[in-house]
Parts: sequence; structure tokens; C-alpha cells
Amino acid sequence: MNRRTVASVCLFASLALHLASYFLRPAGSEGSAAAQLATAAAHPAATAAAALVETAGWVLLLPALMALWGEVRGRGAVLVGLGAWGAVLGVLGFTAGGVLNVITVDLARSPRGIAAFTAIQHDGVVFGVFVLAIMLGLVALVVLLAGVARAGLGGWWLPIAGAVSVVGDQMTGDSTNPLLLSAVFLPMAVALAAVGARLLTGAVQLSDAPVPVPA
Repeated sequence: MNRRTVASVCLFASLALHLASYFLRPAGSEGSAAAQLATAAAHPAATAAAALVETAGWVLLLPALMALWGEVRGRGAVLVGLGAWGAVLGVLGFTAGGVLNVITVDLARSPRGIAAFTAIQHDGVVFGVFVLAIMLGLVALVVLLAGVARAGLGGWWLPIAGAVSVVGDQMTGDSTNPLLLSAVFLPMAVALAAVGARLLTGAVQLSDAPVPVPA
């Protein structure tokens, strides 16, 4: 398989893992520190599985980001570059968050787990790594989709769909309803799947190709 095919397959796998993680996540895994620890203690396997699956989904996004950054030239290249590297920062933030969710399972078994978990949540460095990186990463995906549209590799519905999911994600951040979370993620998933299809067919080359002039 060539680089575009690998990137496309990884992108589709990333979307599938994201959706799967919503259905693995136990109810109560969002909310206060006490609620999260109680859920992790009651459902350690599900908590760890959801975190690992979601983290894997974000990591699998990297090949597609690098493929787009390397392939798109001319129109939209700046937006794609900003979006791709901003999304890489988001992947790092989500990966760090996934690690914290796995650690939560161990903290739930400790008598001082609630104190340690609360301290982590209120640590300024942790805030910068998790929250800012994650937010920048989500916004960067919208910028990436705008660059793809600007390059002529998709319609302007791509960044609009991405923005709808980002706004919806902020509005439903405390929900653990898998159907609701899937519905919120669906516009972004459809937009990224469209990009994946472009990569799979090699249509990214169109960004460098001259516009044909009718005879």
C-alpha cells in the first residue's frame, strides 16, 4: 500500500474507534472527581478500555494529517499545514487525557485517590496540556477541513460540519450517552471520511494539477 492508502485506512479506523469508545464508556465517567473515581472503581475494565480505544483512535489520525500536510500544495496549503500541526497538538492532549483516564482506575483503588485526582485537575500545567491542547486540536481540525475545501478537494460543507461537531462537543461535554455523543461526532466523522475517500482515490493530486481549459 502507498502512503495515501495507509493514511486513508488509518483515518477510517480512527473514526470507527472514536465511535466505539462512546459505547464502551461507562455511565458516570464524566462529572466531578468523586463521580469519575466512583465510576472507575465500579467499572475498571470499561473505563480503561474506553480510554485506550479513544486514544488509539486519535493516534491513528496522525498518518492522515501528515499525508495531507505533505500532499496539498498551492491553494489551501497554509490552512492544511496549520490545521495538521494543530491537530497533532490535539492528539498529544487527547493521548495525555487517555493516560490520565487509565490512571484513574488505579487512583480509584487508593485511599488518597480523590485528593490526588483533584490535585491533578487543578494543576495549571495539566490544564495547559489537556484542555488547551485538546481545544486547539479540535479547532485545528476545522482549519484543516477549511484548507481541504480551499484546495478544491471538497466542498465548503467540510469545515462547517467540523465546526458543528466542535460546538456540539462543548455543549455535551458532561454527557455519557453514546447515542448523543455519536450524533454530535457524526458531522465531523462524515467530513473526515470524505477526506479519507479523497486520499484513498489519490484525488489529493488535484491540488497541484492545472485546471483543464476547454478547447
